Amino acid sequence: MARNSKDVPALDYTFKLKPGVKGEIVINAGIYKGRYPSRVEDMRGETVGFAHPLMKGALLPAYRDMNFTFIMEDGSALYVFDMAVRRSDSQSGLPIMWAHNLSYPKRVQRRQFLRVPCLWPISIYHIDHELKLPMSTNWLSAKAIDISLGGYRFKISDDETQSIIFESDDRILVHFTLAEREYLQLGMATRIIHSNKLWEVGVVFDAVSSSMEKKLFEYIRQQEIIWREEL
Repeated sequence: MARNSKDVPALDYTFKLKPGVKGEIVINAGIYKGRYPSRVEDMRGETVGFAHPLMKGALLPAYRDMNFTFIMEDGSALYVFDMAVRRSDSQSGLPIMWAHNLSYPKRVQRRQFLRVPCLWPISIYHIDHELKLPMSTNWLSAKAIDISLGGYRFKISDDETQSIIFESDDRILVHFTLAEREYLQLGMATRIIHSNKLWEVGVVFDAVSSSMEKKLFEYIRQQEIIWREEL
């Protein structure tokens, strides 16, 4: 498959891409931007045939050289394939979108993900404070300043926390919105800084659901692409 020699990694995971593999086609730009379930239906040399993604019940318009990312899960890792459309084919009865690989696929584990800035408004709930002083804890408004698939970091002022303090290993519940979907995620406080009446707290996620992992994966990848384009 076609590859960019300057980005050659140590291992090539192309063998993971084979008929029957299910995943998601991710389009990061344009009017068809979004995530579409699909699967590998056929392989012909260096060309991969995907089940043609659907949009509102109809075949997603696909034009030649349209770039997309195919993401598949295998065990605890995600495999990422940067692809480009070659053509569409519906003569066999099953609509197929044929595409070729643009570079070496990547295998990514949760803790290896790049941490990117996010600046999201979030709500947090200090579980340990509630256990110590029942009925005394409310949801607090905070600002997430960066995030990865392993966790996030947030800032919050003393005025907002009032009497609540943060210590290592505190259990923190966070509520946030990503891609128009709301999430509640439990985590443990790790790195903590308190200065100038402002808390900065790093939190490591507990087990992350596959749906949340995919959403975060897509967001982090988009931010990384934007960062590279600005260089």
